[in-house]
Amino acid sequence: MTTQLIKDGMKMFRFITGKIILLFFFITFAKTSSAQAVNKGIIQILYSPGHPVNTFIPSENIGGAVDGHFKGDIDKMLTPENISKMKLSGLKPVSYRLRTELAGEVWHWNPNGKWSDSFKQQGYWISDSVTSKPIELSYGYRLPRRGNTFDQANNDGYSRIADGDTATFWKSNPYLDSFYTHESNNLHPQWVIVDLGKKYRINAIQINWGNPYALNYKVEYAKGNDPQYFDPYEPGIWHSFPQNNIDNSKERNNIKKISEKPILVRFIRFSFTKSSYTAYKISKDIRDKLGFAIKEVEVGMLDAKGNFHDRMHHFANHDQSVVYVSSTDPWHTSKDIDYNVEQPGIDRFFTDGLTSNLPALIPAALLYDTPENVLALFKYLRKNNYKFNEVEMGEEPEGQLVSPTDYAALYFQLGKKLKSLDGNIKMGGPCFASLSSEEEDSTTFTEAKWTTLFLNYLKSHKSIDLFNFFSFEWYPFDDLCTPSAPQLVAAPAMLSMAMKNIRNVLPANTPMYVTEYGYSAYEGRPEVEIQGALMYADILGKFMELGGSKSFLYGYEPAFLQQSFNCGYGNNMLMGLNDEGKISYKTAAFYTTQMISHYWAQPSDSILEIYPAECNLINKKMQSLISAYAVHSSSGKWSVMLINKDARKTFNMVIKIEDAIGRKIISWTPSHLIQYSGQQYQWQAVGLNGHPSKNLPPVFKNFGGTSNFSLPPFSLTVIN
Repeated sequence: MTTQLIKDGMKMFRFITGKIILLFFFITFAKTSSAQAVNKGIIQILYSPGHPVNTFIPSENIGGAVDGHFKGDIDKMLTPENISKMKLSGLKPVSYRLRTELAGEVWHWNPNGKWSDSFKQQGYWISDSVTSKPIELSYGYRLPRRGNTFDQANNDGYSRIADGDTATFWKSNPYLDSFYTHESNNLHPQWVIVDLGKKYRINAIQINWGNPYALNYKVEYAKGNDPQYFDPYEPGIWHSFPQNNIDNSKERNNIKKISEKPILVRFIRFSFTKSSYTAYKISKDIRDKLGFAIKEVEVGMLDAKGNFHDRMHHFANHDQSVVYVSSTDPWHTSKDIDYNVEQPGIDRFFTDGLTSNLPALIPAALLYDTPENVLALFKYLRKNNYKFNEVEMGEEPEGQLVSPTDYAALYFQLGKKLKSLDGNIKMGGPCFASLSSEEEDSTTFTEAKWTTLFLNYLKSHKSIDLFNFFSFEWYPFDDLCTPSAPQLVAAPAMLSMAMKNIRNVLPANTPMYVTEYGYSAYEGRPEVEIQGALMYADILGKFMELGGSKSFLYGYEPAFLQQSFNCGYGNNMLMGLNDEGKISYKTAAFYTTQMISHYWAQPSDSILEIYPAECNLINKKMQSLISAYAVHSSSGKWSVMLINKDARKTFNMVIKIEDAIGRKIISWTPSHLIQYSGQQYQWQAVGLNGHPSKNLPPVFKNFGGTSNFSLPPFSLTVIN
């Protein structure tokens, strides 16, 4: 990407955007006598020669994401036949997604390795950096010291703090102790938050401590928060109980009175900074002594007779009171393997053709692993000459409520080790689960504020050079049961605001990667209808127009239909898979992705310039009904991608290219039109057996000297 060209292009774009918008309004209302939508429109491309808003090389910047899956799925999905069909979509670079990181599990990327306690096959794991046979599959291992009730993968684990078993315990991550961070533990307070499910009158607590325990701790409650969107970092959310500072050096497991007058609360936080540095058993491993450990927590009411009424629910499943923790110890045993979370084997990933022999974006398991295990992976990759040069550090830390300074400390520790291993490795993150699409304000703790604290930590440690790109995931809509047309219309502005908020806090010229994107993080019918295909195309086009560097479409591998809500089955996927592992159909998303890679973003190995394009057709909310993305090749050829987001109307269109510097209209008569709409694709919803009832490829037409064309309802069109 040519940085100066982008900066100059953005300046030019801002300078004349206001005039162009006024021109659009004039054209629109001059042709209509009312506020109703019109059926004729103009696409205006603002061409500033040599000053595009972005440049990119499609074969390096437009790719797909390959994830971990449920038991048995990877062998079905990644057959040679299926991989060859996946590659027909035209996606080139690949991002390896790490499902174990979302499951709160340790990734044994190589099934062979060594334990810190080899005799008992337990402790801290390091995979071997050599192997005698190719690694086809790999697995996550559950953490017996787990603290969180829920996770973002299969979600079949639970917290040991509220499981009703004093033989189990939660323990915080030892790598956040001063022994490894070389700084005060006050910078990395560890905490436990319990959600009682509803408000109760609370005046006492009881903690059954493990080893190491906290020498003292604080007890606070949340006030004024929205329980539906609980955020422990929201400004001003926490308030101290009257007896807030608890001395825990003696009589640790006794009931503690925290208020004479009961307080009506739902969320309670316990936080600790001073550890006893005692191990639960005799151990030579310093990690057993670092951090904090809790067996069970009780929160409730101590009545006048001295009887304690616990308001927490203690179960070894999701019926327990919900618990959140700051971090979790990656200690585990050989018995903790989770066959329900499987990852593609590293050798399979690099040798079966998935990567097209291009450098892949590789993950580093940062939150639930040890630096030693991660380093062994990268030694293995280098020994086998596998192509990669970029590493995404961790996955969705903010979605797992990880503190930005804790994430930064783990990032810093691992980043230094990776750099010492290979000075050419580029690192980035934090792979946010989402970004706020609302304008920044002071009342919420947004991803931008999270990122600021993370970056400040690296700067204070003189290590901002370890941060080479910013990454996030983009699934704009949770609700898949509402009409999709308004969502399609709203989506571009949401991404614009989200990227603006983050770019404002990033170091200048930091590349931005969207390492997963799709319609929704949930599964539902719109994703396999024509609307889903249009959403994916719109996200990609807008991301590149906004200066994005690399994009990775989620659902690159064929998949199965699923349903998150009771309103239809779907998935972010290009192709549907049957139980035998055969691709049974291609979705609309496959064909539109193919249109983008084969006709819009061409030549794929050349630098393409993207220029702003607008349409004069808007709705009552001043939202554009047509998205337009214009690219210009070094040979002078134009290619324009158009998305009609109206479910019912066909629009007759004309494209005009204005030379913003020479102040003249550039003559352009396109040669070809490639179009995809409901005339080619219809979805038949029959539950898990849903499939396309009409499934034709896009239509290809020669223009024949005219510059006028039509956009059918819910359609993608490429003009070149």
